Amino acid sequence: MSKTIVLAVDTARYEAGSHVAAAARMMKDLAHADDRVIVLHVHEFAVGRFGRVQVDCQEGQGEKLVADLVASLAQSGISAEGAIREADYGHVARKILAEAGQVNARILVLGSSSRTDLPRVPFGSVSSRLLHIASLPVLIVPRDDGQGSAGAAEGTAAGPGYGS
Repeated sequence: MSKTIVLAVDTARYEAGSHVAAAARMMKDLAHADDRVIVLHVHEFAVGRFGRVQVDCQEGQGEKLVADLVASLAQSGISAEGAIREADYGHVARKILAEAGQVNARILVLGSSSRTDLPRVPFGSVSSRLLHIASLPVLIVPRDDGQGSAGAAEGTAAGPGYGS
């Protein structure tokens, strides 16, 4: 039976997007040929004294990331399409969930770019928020530190509940 999966991605703030690469590898393992994958990036905007300003990445960076991932997934035989959405500052998690609801997603996948060493805080602010408000399964894939650890390959599953 085919399903729709949303792969939520953000542009890397740290090193070369290891969290996005890890999530994309996990997506290739999860998705079947008859599944539909939506690669989603949400641009975050703040409104201030000088107007509305995009704060998540440089212009075109999110679009390039989505296009590259869609091409990579398609090359692997996975039906993928890209989606770019916008959200006000602090509302990215809700926008991701709204998009997942619109496409009737069965699961939401994202990479964790958190750099914390605290054992009980392994996720970023968006992924943490998703864990608290989601009504569909969420798979948060740990970032790949280049050490090839089993945890990076297997992922971390989190139930009803974007890595920043």
